[in-house]
Amino acid sequence: MEFVTIQWCTPLYQEALDLRHEVLRKPLGISFSPEDLDAEHSDRHFGVTVDGALVATLSARTLDGGAVKFRQMAVAPEHQNKGIGAFLMRNAEELLGDSGVRSFRLHAREEATGFYEKLGYQNVDAPFVEVGIPHQAMQKHVGA
Repeated sequence: MEFVTIQWCTPLYQEALDLRHEVLRKPLGISFSPEDLDAEHSDRHFGVTVDGALVATLSARTLDGGAVKFRQMAVAPEHQNKGIGAFLMRNAEELLGDSGVRSFRLHAREEATGFYEKLGYQNVDAPFVEVGIPHQAMQKHVGA
């Protein structure tokens, strides 16, 4: 299992998009718009490979005040519940933390809140609906 950074508009980025579409968007009947993809130009993209194949992906968008919002985490179904998602999150947090990020935010799908709570994230607002399904805003502060 290897943590990798993914450059925007590369073949590996396309693999990440395909994985995100299959896991997150296709089940909801939605797809990426050109505007969605253009907005990702300045995001940071990460992944996990197993035997050279991309099996998990995550994007991070810089917010005001040095915080980061994690977005679009997806793990291939056959690789879920094996610690890959936690490995991806910890490595992304560490890499971003090394560059001074001290606050991480995300919108967790309702069924994923327990996963993020185990990683130290806390609910910060009332549940809400995003892309037609229940979500929870969560946040984690690290360091001093």
